[in-house]
Amino acid sequence: MRAGWVIGERFTMLDRIGTGGTSRVWRAYDHGERVYCAAKLVRRNGPTSVQRVVRERALRLAHPNVLTPYASCLAGDDVLLAMGLVRGGSLETLLGDYGRLPPEYAAEVLDQLLAALSHIHGAGVVHRDVKPANLLLEPSAQGAPHVRVADFGIALGEDRMRLTTTGFTVGTPGYLAPEVLEWNRPGPRQDLYAAGMVAWRMLTGAADPEPRQQLGTPPPDVPPPLWRVVARLCADDPERRPANADVARHALAACGLRLRLPARTLDGEPLQIFDHLGPAPAPVPPPLVPPARPA
Repeated sequence: MRAGWVIGERFTMLDRIGTGGTSRVWRAYDHGERVYCAAKLVRRNGPTSVQRVVRERALRLAHPNVLTPYASCLAGDDVLLAMGLVRGGSLETLLGDYGRLPPEYAAEVLDQLLAALSHIHGAGVVHRDVKPANLLLEPSAQGAPHVRVADFGIALGEDRMRLTTTGFTVGTPGYLAPEVLEWNRPGPRQDLYAAGMVAWRMLTGAADPEPRQQLGTPPPDVPPPLWRVVARLCADDPERRPANADVARHALAACGLRLRLPARTLDGEPLQIFDHLGPAPAPVPPPLVPPARPA
């Protein structure tokens, strides 16, 4: 595929902005909505991948902290999923830029993640792949972060339909809850475990966790109440974790942490979420529509 290619007589591909195991993401122009968007092209390699695409397309979970497709169309051997264009990279990128994040900043990111999970779980969906790379960020010049939970390709719905081959554990090692590794029984508390591991990374600056990662002692500047919240989220026994995302948010709020702006790193430097996409291309001409055949 090349820049300028038009899919479905609606989406003009502009430049590639991401890639994954079975997908590519392009910045595109949606002539129907007259907006720039992210166009995720998912390969149709078999019935399982098609099921994933259908489910992801159906997950219209309108929420400020959730990013799901708003339109789709066939694109040869692919399916195109159109979604909002999030320009600030991912939490993974931010951790690569700054390492450890201040406790108040990490708590704000965690709270937004838990708010998204509360909404997702309330719709009967388990995300199953919560990790920093799937938490997208809007650009912010020393302001508060705005988190968007993305990539529902392996989500599990309330009908318990598996979207991957039976017998295989799906997700990212280190963020998978122990009960999933042992029983392969996904549930909402699996996402809470992953959220806890995301918080552990933000507070420690460590690399991806190992399976059954031990939290260790908290860094000296992390308030003990916040560390206890993270420890509960990461408990090996799912029954010891918060009952749901709202309970976890309540415990997090009880820590009393407030993000002061402008946001700064632990060293006092400005903490900024940069625009990773750059300026939008020049105005895109409308796609050519074949003339109608004579009656």
